[in-house]
Amino acid sequence: MSPDPLHALGWSANFAEAAREMVSAAPPEVRPQLEPGRVARTGRSTLQVWTARGPEEAALPGAFRHAVAGGQTSPVIGDWVMVERRAGSPLRVVEVLPRRTSFARAVQGGLAEQVIAANVDVVFIVTTPDLDFDLPRLGRYVAAVGLSGARPVVLLNKADAVPEVHSLAGSVAALAPDLPVHAVAAATGQGLDALRPYFGEGVTVALIGSSGVGKSTLTNRLLGREAAATGAVRDQDGQGRHTTTTRTLYRLPAGGLLIDNPGLRDIAVWDGDAGTGSSRFGVIEELATRCRYRGCTHRTEPGCAVRRAVERGEIGAELVAAYTGARDLPPRRAKRR
Repeated sequence: MSPDPLHALGWSANFAEAAREMVSAAPPEVRPQLEPGRVARTGRSTLQVWTARGPEEAALPGAFRHAVAGGQTSPVIGDWVMVERRAGSPLRVVEVLPRRTSFARAVQGGLAEQVIAANVDVVFIVTTPDLDFDLPRLGRYVAAVGLSGARPVVLLNKADAVPEVHSLAGSVAALAPDLPVHAVAAATGQGLDALRPYFGEGVTVALIGSSGVGKSTLTNRLLGREAAATGAVRDQDGQGRHTTTTRTLYRLPAGGLLIDNPGLRDIAVWDGDAGTGSSRFGVIEELATRCRYRGCTHRTEPGCAVRRAVERGEIGAELVAAYTGARDLPPRRAKRR
């Protein structure tokens, strides 16, 4: 089996090593039947996977469909899986390979993790400079992407409709150090040339954002064909109608891969280390004991030790955004210590 088809799908030496270990642990008679594939679309009982042969359908056993914490990992879009190919039988998923990156959000009041996409290199956070624009929410998106291991990039779509878009771009760029922000207009193609360098052979880019901000239109522009359905614009707010209902992994003609996601109204940041001695939020919680007010939200209160640490470059603004987003702290009147 030539490695070239898999390399174009994001296959790497780490995945290859994990696959070899999995095959070695399988019974000898099963080993020749095992091969890797990448999840391009998920369903209730089947997956579309890309193998070295191309797109194929694979059965998803019940152990994966009913995965729980501490049990079998349930495959998501972008995952690499091992499938079993038996003569006369459909492909069957037998293992999910360890993820290189994992983009997730907190659910059930922050008690559980929902993985949205796996093995993503870059995430385009798409918004529009109109009613959808929400700086704190963008901060939560940026924080969630950063914690996933992927690189966040913010796209201000429909930039041709708002004169002050460059001022808004400056506000967004301040959310995190070296955060790229691009003003684009997917409907006309304006500004899209600046996005091409993010793609390359084997590089996976995901789109996230609210419904109606133009993710499907952007997908079609980048693919050079009408692959994702787009809806009419609503008169009352200028937003597109929700059209994407499933996550899909596309291959771009010039190289690279693109995941189009259904709209997310908001995101609660998931921190897998929270509550443990190794929590990445521990430094913030220690600094918070020095804030002037009890219950400081680290947003606008005077005498906030956390914000001072950010200004001095001791901790990143992205980490603080993740901390406040994960706990969804509401603004409230602080009590003086």
